[in-house]
Amino acid sequence: MKKILILFLFLILVVISFGQTKSIDSKANLAAKEQIEKYRKRVLKGEKMADLAILYSEDKGSAGKGGMYYGVKKGIMDPAFEAVAFSLKQGQVSKVFETQYGYHFIQLVQIRGNLLDLRHILIIPKNEK
Repeated sequence: MKKILILFLFLILVVISFGQTKSIDSKANLAAKEQIEKYRKRVLKGEKMADLAILYSEDKGSAGKGGMYYGVKKGIMDPAFEAVAFSLKQGQVSKVFETQYGYHFIQLVQIRGNLLDLRHILIIPKNEK
């Protein structure tokens, strides 16, 4: 009887936990993607990506540094991020792409052997309340 009660309480906890999990809806994903596409177009028209990253990027680790990451090597970042970063030529701006963190685009600043210096902007999809 005690085991059944424990199992029952565990199942209730699982159900409550799943009920509280927020999932990002397609509307939030679309809004985030549209917003970052606007920032990318601004960069392509000549605005400084560093300025836009400081103002708008939601990557707390790089936004204050103009979206800059120095010495990026394979095996450190999200695999989807690395796939795009290591496919770029110096100076090139990527298309918008998605990782588990949200939507990004990258500008490859410099290649130093097998290390990359790059800027990026991240927009994280958010459900509206």
